[in-house]
Amino acid sequence: MSDPRYATVEEVAVVRERVARVEGVQDNLRDDMKHQNALLMQAVNDNAAETRREMNDRFSALQEKQDNRDNDLSSRLGRIEEREAARDKRMMFWAVLITGLLGWGQIGDAAWRGVCHLWHGVFG
Repeated sequence: MSDPRYATVEEVAVVRERVARVEGVQDNLRDDMKHQNALLMQAVNDNAAETRREMNDRFSALQEKQDNRDNDLSSRLGRIEEREAARDKRMMFWAVLITGLLGWGQIGDAAWRGVCHLWHGVFG
């Protein structure tokens, strides 16, 4: 077997220097990853906030449109109900008038028959 070889001080220094450079690169990579992760999270949060704003704007527009429709329908129904009420009042007026006239007509007929009966009874 061969004897184990021991590293010289210069070789150990070179290896330590290389290890330090690798550790430095690792530290730089870790810092870059943290920075990139922070940028990515900020972009995601910005996108989420923009999406929420857009959805709220769309919802508000839809709600406003629905409110306008509701108000329009309510005013239409109000006008229809007013016309119905006016029509009902006119119908009631004519019904009362016609019923009254018919009643007075019957009273007039009865009175006329009574007068005719008396006339024929007295002069007949």
